[in-house]
Amino acid sequence: MRGLVLLLLLWVFAFGTPQPKSSPSMFNAEIMRIEEEKYLGNKVADVSITTEDGKVLRLYELIRNRPTALILAYFTCDSACPLIVKSSLEATKNLGKDANLLVLSFDREDTLQDIRRFKSQLGVSNPKWTFGIMREKDIQKLTQSLGYRFFYSRQDRVFVHPNVVIFIAPDGKIVRYLYGISPREREFRIALAEAETFRITKNTLVDVAYMVCFKYDPNTGKYGLNPVLVFALGGVVLTGLTLLHALLLVKRRKEVRT
Repeated sequence: MRGLVLLLLLWVFAFGTPQPKSSPSMFNAEIMRIEEEKYLGNKVADVSITTEDGKVLRLYELIRNRPTALILAYFTCDSACPLIVKSSLEATKNLGKDANLLVLSFDREDTLQDIRRFKSQLGVSNPKWTFGIMREKDIQKLTQSLGYRFFYSRQDRVFVHPNVVIFIAPDGKIVRYLYGISPREREFRIALAEAETFRITKNTLVDVAYMVCFKYDPNTGKYGLNPVLVFALGGVVLTGLTLLHALLLVKRRKEVRT
């Protein structure tokens, strides 16, 4: 049974009503995704966070008018959480963008020692990322403002939760949910550029090009080639080839006549 639940954590985003570990297991799988239409554009709750170095800060102090990528996880996890965090650390190690990159625990029992242990087990490091824990009331405020639900199974001793990176605009508004346990650098660049509301700067010119080339699909939670752009480019290429062919024919006829 434990193996089945761990497999479920890796491949689906199952939700339930947030419950403390002392509560009996009452899994609710009716809603398999965040109801994005209810939360996109809303401001995230400004909660109190204790960072890995022991500082107590408000979330908006960490945002500081910059785009933010947020991962909610728990630091005693030995399955999906290390995978999505490790992939995100790798995906953003070459990111030059001035952005906030946060991993916050939704487990009220997590400690600063759990953060250190979690990070050491990942085998990778990225100083651009900040890790933190929260009190239960702040966990509830934050997850409710994000539409993020999780469920603790006492029988299997694991949390069931969505694997998602949440992107927040500099003013605190939610702009994107990016699902999956292996986000890529390209996806981070696109979503962070979106969070900047298309403000073109030295660091985002490449990102804007990515946004033109790639389109977000809310059904899959992924980015793919923008079909409009593909057809447009195809038309340009086809027109160019047609013109080139016509010019070659004219040139050939002139050579034959002479």
